[in-house]
Parts: sequence; C-alpha cells; structure tokens
Amino acid sequence: KTAPMKRKAVGSTFSHGIRMTTAKPSKAAAAANRPAKAPRCEESPYAGFPSPTAKDVVRIHAALAKLFGERRPSGKRAKKRELLDTIVGTILSQNTTNTNSHRAFEQLKERFSKWDDVRTAKVADVAAAIKCAGLAPKKSVWIQHILQTIHKERGATSMEYLRKLSKEEVHAELERFRGIGKKTAAIVNLFDCDNPDMAVDTHVFRYALQLGWAPTDKERAAHNKKAAHSEKWPTVTRDTVYAHLDAAFPDSLKYSMHLILTDTEGGLPA
Repeated sequence: KTAPMKRKAVGSTFSHGIRMTTAKPSKAAAAANRPAKAPRCEESPYAGFPSPTAKDVVRIHAALAKLFGERRPSGKRAKKRELLDTIVGTILSQNTTNTNSHRAFEQLKERFSKWDDVRTAKVADVAAAIKCAGLAPKKSVWIQHILQTIHKERGATSMEYLRKLSKEEVHAELERFRGIGKKTAAIVNLFDCDNPDMAVDTHVFRYALQLGWAPTDKERAAHNKKAAHSEKWPTVTRDTVYAHLDAAFPDSLKYSMHLILTDTEGGLPA
C-alpha cells in the first residue's frame, strides 16, 4: 500500500506556486456540483480506452472529498488576482516546489511593483529576483517575452482579455509562447477564466498512471496492432493524458479533483 495522503484543511492552499482560496460546500452546493449530462465536445487520443468513466471519477472524488474536503472556488479569486499573476506563477512553478516558486513570485513582486516594470527591466535583474525557483535564466527570458509581446500587440501589459475567451481560444493564445504548454493554459482556464479544464501536472500524471487512467505500453501495443492508422493510440505523455482526462472528467469535478491531487502528499491510498 502507498502511504496515506496528508489531510489539507479547506481554506488557503498553494497550487503551482499560486495561493488558492477554497471554500467548503454546503450539502446543497455539493448536490449542484454533480456532473451535468450535457454532451461533451472534447476528444480523447485514446478512443475506446475504458478508464476512467465519468462514474469512476464521481466515485473516487466522493471518497477523496470525504477524507480531504471537496475543493470549490471561493468566488473571489478572479477579482483578487491578475491573470499575469497566474501565468507567471505557473511558469515559476516548473521544475521546482510550490514553496520555492511562491517565494520567487513574492520576490519578483517585491522587486517590481508592476508587470510593466518587469517588461522593461534588465533580464538579469528579473533572473536575480526569481533565482530560488530554478532555471532563472530561461524563465526570465520567457516571462519578459510574454510581457513584451502582449504590450506590443495590445498597448498594455495585461492579459485580462483572456477572461472573455473560450477554453480553446485561451489554449491557442497562451501556447504560442515558449515556456507555456497545455498545463499552464489549463491552469489559467481552471482558476481564472471559469472554463473547466482538467490541468495535468506531474502529480496528476503520476496518479493517472497509478490508477490505470491511461493505457500501459502493453495495452497500447495490443490496440495498435489491430487498429487502423488513424485510430492508433499515441505514446503516453503528460499532454496526451491531459487530453484523455479532460475528455473523461465531468466538468463540475475538474477544479476539485485537480486540487485534491496536487496539494496532497504521500500518494493516493490503496
């Protein structure tokens, strides 16, 4: 058996270096959060793979929420945090811990009062401010390129316009930048744009493999041996698992499941 996960109190928590405020739902709110029966538009790259079903997700979420608390937005996150805070915070969280990335983010905001100041600063000064997050030379260049590009295109150092875009449009707009992939775009959708999106980081990816939510090499080889070229399953990566889970998970549970899987420690209970 794996070690049990540590209980996290409902309230303030960190995810990808970002402070999240969550609220414990009432019974009425929990009932309203049951998965809707609307048809889904997402497509899995593993068409025909049986796991997880929506019922599987509902069942495991109920068990985990009973132990660790269901996670629901406080309703104040969009008003308190700029979208650039989420985007930069998620970039800083790459290849490091929540503690280090949060400290780097705080140091960056202390050194530069506005994102426009980060845009016009010397890249070495930005790198020095975020050094504790690791990969500072790369991350500082990525961050400044994003800020400089949006300022040139829109005349302001802001990405608040993303709030009006669809889930797919947010992905397209953000993934054109180096340093931003599907995870970061999904985090922005999930936490700030009210677009349900099952963000998959290293923790969620590991749990997905542990729970059999993606095909093994053996299962993939057996499927591909019989499948037509257009129906073959791709190699399992974090991005393909993201596409698969985003198609399989009920929209109403993506926020809670992502936070339960990313801010708990020690692995899922067997």
